[in-house]
Amino acid sequence: MLRNLSEDAGTNDVRLIPLTGGAVGKWQRLARESEDWVYLQSGDGATVLAVDQASEAGHRSPAAAVIYPELHTRLVSWWLVHAWRSVDLIEDTLDNLTRWRITSGAVTARAVIEEAGSLVDEQSAIARAWTVGKAAADDPLERPTQVRESLEPVLLKAALGSRMKSSHDQLQATNVLTLVKKLTKATAEDRFTTWYDLLSDAAHPAFGARIAFATPPFEHSSKAVTMRSYSRSPMSLAGGKSVQHLEPTVALAIADSLIASGGYMLDLLDDGLAIVDDFGLTTAAATLTRRRYWRDFHPTRGGRACPCGRGKWSACGHYWGNPIPAAGNP
Repeated sequence: MLRNLSEDAGTNDVRLIPLTGGAVGKWQRLARESEDWVYLQSGDGATVLAVDQASEAGHRSPAAAVIYPELHTRLVSWWLVHAWRSVDLIEDTLDNLTRWRITSGAVTARAVIEEAGSLVDEQSAIARAWTVGKAAADDPLERPTQVRESLEPVLLKAALGSRMKSSHDQLQATNVLTLVKKLTKATAEDRFTTWYDLLSDAAHPAFGARIAFATPPFEHSSKAVTMRSYSRSPMSLAGGKSVQHLEPTVALAIADSLIASGGYMLDLLDDGLAIVDDFGLTTAAATLTRRRYWRDFHPTRGGRACPCGRGKWSACGHYWGNPIPAAGNP
């Protein structure tokens, strides 16, 4: 179902660059050539946020038109990237297990755990930020400003965060082991650390990679000798009419971790899309711009079906001051 929802989706996102000094003057000269711009100045007038292609409704609410479509388009692209990655990693891991490609399976299963941990981390931060923004007081200038102050840093780190040496200090992505711990806490599944350690070892040319193709050690009764058997395919012992399948340690870790992390990740994505839609419909972001993008829903009213697809408009809670539909994880 996730593939059907996201496979053919495409979108564009917008990120506003605060203008200061000479950049403000240059923008003003360009803006005179078009009536399509709306802008928002800082309290001291030194910084300007500006965006083009505002709708008629956007020109009537310039602060909202500057801020809400930008944030919504970025939320949409954030969700889609996670959805596409999740589909690819889950399906590739299943395929690797089916074809008994244990080395590749260890790599992709480890990546599924990392992706699930990243989704827990980022979605929790987005949920907290939108909870603050949705509770902002009704003011045509202050409310959009507060919403952006809450969400912009979270979305910036989610989009640009990296562990590369060239990454800015303030945009350092969360350490992957921290992500695994957050996933463990969110799911109450204590085996994630053990699975992740084994899969990491199997993904590298290390001990785990060797035992991926080996039986457990057999010990001679004298305890002087142990022996392992190695094979490309699963192995078993036959004695008379009985067959004992030898435990494929790494393959079981792949399967068990995939069931735990993949299933939880699909639930998280469903909750995450509910947050994205709640933001778009509460702020009416798509009505404030002439740009088209995925999930650019327009609010409706009363007992009509909500565009988010989760029930009637009156019951879905896309109103300022209401709780967000999925609070994420602490």
